[in-house]
Parts: sequence; structure tokens; C-alpha cells
Amino acid sequence: MAASRMRSRNAPPPVMGFLDRFRPTPPEPEPEEPLFNAPSLLSLKLLFTEKPVVDAQAILAALRRTYPRVEPPPGEGPLLFFFPEVEVEFTDGRLPAQCTIMQPDDSAPGVVIAPEALQQNWDWPEAAATAESCRYELLLVDLLSRPLAYPIRTELFMNFVVAVIQATRPQVVYAQTSQKLLQPAALVQQWTGPDKQPLAALVQVRLFNISNGQPAETVLDTLGLHALGLPDVQVHTIGFDPSAVAGLLWNYAYYLFQHGDIIANGNTIAGLEPGSRWVCDREMALVGPERMVLNIQPD
Repeated sequence: MAASRMRSRNAPPPVMGFLDRFRPTPPEPEPEEPLFNAPSLLSLKLLFTEKPVVDAQAILAALRRTYPRVEPPPGEGPLLFFFPEVEVEFTDGRLPAQCTIMQPDDSAPGVVIAPEALQQNWDWPEAAATAESCRYELLLVDLLSRPLAYPIRTELFMNFVVAVIQATRPQVVYAQTSQKLLQPAALVQQWTGPDKQPLAALVQVRLFNISNGQPAETVLDTLGLHALGLPDVQVHTIGFDPSAVAGLLWNYAYYLFQHGDIIANGNTIAGLEPGSRWVCDREMALVGPERMVLNIQPD
């Protein structure tokens, strides 16, 4: 008999099997939960140099061209419009979607604008100066609408925004979700014109230079898709033309808006050069606000 199998007569019997029976099984590692963005409130401000006159009946008439059954505000307080054509399903029933106009106390007029919104308005050089000249604001918000499919929700909110713009004639549209300032007439045209741009107000493409990085090192991202429950997009580049990358990000944004949140880790998407494929990974954004982005890695 081999020495490895011999046991002294006085040695206690082995107990390994007994102990193993009661040793807890190591838990299997839990799979990582996929990153995603939950839809959030859509809000937008209309900015005015003079105190606005809000004509609820004019807004109602404009809305009824698209939503014939829209109900007028019930009385005093915020102007709350109900849309029976757009029902929102909840666990305990269905309710009409709602949009509201909130007018702050105008006894001490003043406009609050996030500093970030004054810095990245590439299509309107006078945006910051025009916004800073405004003293009054109206806040537009969608209510009870987050469970809606995002195309329906976008259509409802932007139709509401355009109706209020046409009735009140603001000097600036301040889209808080995307930290963006827009010319009111341009936004109306982008929404109602033949080349409809559904993301013109709700999404911004931003550019950040890396001051302590390599020469021509930049981060470009989109901001605003996250509020619809979609991923924003981010590209960290060195030496690429920022204008070309910005155009590419707009293409990505509209692709996601058209097709939904369908890009998984490791998928590739068309890059700048013909035939190039850039790898996508879902991660948290490099630049706030905190949200999930598709980080696109140039090849």
C-alpha cells in the first residue's frame, strides 16, 4: 500500500466530508445590471424682455389643430392642459397626458439660466447676450408623461411648446434638458417646416477642450437624449476635426431616436472615414450631468 494512503492506528478518522457538508457554497457573482437612462421630466423656459401676456384661449386654439379634444385649464393657478387623445397607462389605470405653464412671481422679475447654457450655442452667436437681457420667464413642463413611448411624448411636448411660443412671442427659448438657447422663430421652423428636426430643442451637441491633455484633445457629447430614456453619445478624440465629429454625433442621436436603445457593449457604428467602424461601450458620462452614454471609440 502506498504511503500516501496509510493512516496511524491512533489517528482520528478524517472529518473533511462532514465539514464540507456544512460549508456554505460561495455565492455566484451577480451579473452586472445593464446601464440605462430612466426618462425624466421635460422642461423648457420661454424668456422675455417684457412681462408676457399669456392668452390661454389662443394656446388652446393652436393646440386643437392637432389635439381636438384638449381640455382648457380648470381654473386659477398654473395653466394645466389635459390631452385625452394621449392617454398614459399606469398600474392602477389610465390618465390623460398633461402639460403646464408656470409663471413665477413677477413682483421681483428675474431669469435663472444655468451657466452651461450660455457657453455652447454654436448656431446663434447672440444667444447669451439676448438671454441675459431678459427679465421674465415662463416654465413649460410635461406631466404624467414619462411612461409614454418617447416619440409620442416628444411630439406632444414640442407641439405644446410651439403653440405657447406662437401665442406669447418670447425673445429666447431656453431648453433646460439640453442646456441650450434657441431663437424662437428658428425653433418653430425646425419643428413645423418640411425638414422637421424633432431633436432641435431637446438635444445639444457639446464640445470640451482638454486643457491638460494632448494637443487637439477633445470630448464631444450629446445632452438631452437621456431625458427620453435613450443613451446620450460621447466621443473622446485626439486630432479629429470637431465639426466633423459634431455632425457625426447628430447622426448618432437621430439614429437612436429612430431605432431606440438597441446598441450594446461591443457593437460598432460607422465612423468618419468610409468603411471605418467605431466601437461602442455603455458607461457613465465623462462630463455632467450624470447619465449613461454610449462611449464611441475611434479606431
